Amino acid sequence: MAKHVKLFEGWLSDLAQGLSNAITGRQEAETEDTAQSSEEWKNEFEDQITDISVKATQPKMEPMKDDKYFVVHHTAGRGTAEDVVKILNDRGLGVQWVIDRQGKVFQTLPDGVIGWHAGHKDQKDAPTDLQNQTAQGVEVIASNDADILPVQVAAAFGLMKYLGYEKDAVWGHGEVTHNKEATEGKTIVDYWRANFDKTPEEVTKELVDNAASFSRYA
Repeated sequence: MAKHVKLFEGWLSDLAQGLSNAITGRQEAETEDTAQSSEEWKNEFEDQITDISVKATQPKMEPMKDDKYFVVHHTAGRGTAEDVVKILNDRGLGVQWVIDRQGKVFQTLPDGVIGWHAGHKDQKDAPTDLQNQTAQGVEVIASNDADILPVQVAAAFGLMKYLGYEKDAVWGHGEVTHNKEATEGKTIVDYWRANFDKTPEEVTKELVDNAASFSRYA
């Protein structure tokens, strides 16, 4: 009898181990699939970026000190990405990214270069070390925050995921300095913070495919 009990216990142990291995193997496979899917998405996103950084004439092209923050601006007007770069050039300024009215992403400075877009002394709500040396930025082509389109929110969300920023690393320009409209960047930043755990694909489906039901601060 004892022999049969031991055999039964051994069978249960083998069964449990087999189930554990099967579950672990499935989880590992799912993790690998997720990582592969994420990498594929990043490659696809990168392929859709238009690089016009050669047009930038910012006076100094110096390397960033620590790429830890991201600032969302709007252009306070319409036009093209090239128009935005020209205006910044004329002012001796620069920014790393521009998103147009169709949600197209443009790279407007070389990789790793400081953009003169968020330097300030009149600190508002953002961290004190958020400066040009530590923050990339994007100019979203819109007259004001109320003019931001769902496709632009989705594009900005994808860009920030592509660049690897954390939830609390993204700030609207209106949160950074007192001399800007308080709402500058608000729609995109609010959406980012509320939906950070979603994938870019989920966000695109929600904002672009279902644009009619877009809630500005959902």
